[in-house]
Amino acid sequence: MSALNISIPAATADKEVLLALLRESREKFLGSFAGVTDEQSRVKPSADSWSVLDTVEHLILAETIQMKLVTTQRMPRTGDAPNREELFLRVVADRSRKTQSPESAQPTGRFATLADAAKQFKASRDSVIRFAEETTEDLRKTEVKHPHAAAGMVSTYEMLIIIAKHAERHAAQIEEIRKDLVDG
Repeated sequence: MSALNISIPAATADKEVLLALLRESREKFLGSFAGVTDEQSRVKPSADSWSVLDTVEHLILAETIQMKLVTTQRMPRTGDAPNREELFLRVVADRSRKTQSPESAQPTGRFATLADAAKQFKASRDSVIRFAEETTEDLRKTEVKHPHAAAGMVSTYEMLIIIAKHAERHAAQIEEIRKDLVDG
């Protein structure tokens, strides 16, 4: 039998796609600040901008909040809820539109070093991946209220897409900061 004739259940394929997104965005995010020194990580391109360390801290806070919602506030999804997976895949990482972070995810200098922040990010992302790997429920049949008002209620599957793409968004932001540091 040819490998092309083997059918994979849709739920399994969807889970693999989600896990790949989470793992790839983890590596992209970690790679975005690889080689940045602690001194460089604290430099802000402008007074109203975040530093690399601020950006890493923000992502850790956001993912921690989002996963707490997923693990403690998940509820059955209404049948008429819109499916916005493709929209979130397209727009969350797009840096052409700036949005204000909720206050609870604003950086406040929680990490002494970039290595400390990276370690915490890895632990946080590992817990997201572990949740996605271990859950047996259909993540499209439950929902949570996203902390950013613009998103509103999202399926658990959509929340995990948002987590992955949010890391890509901030990887791009760190690349912008690094360019400013080198060119500035």
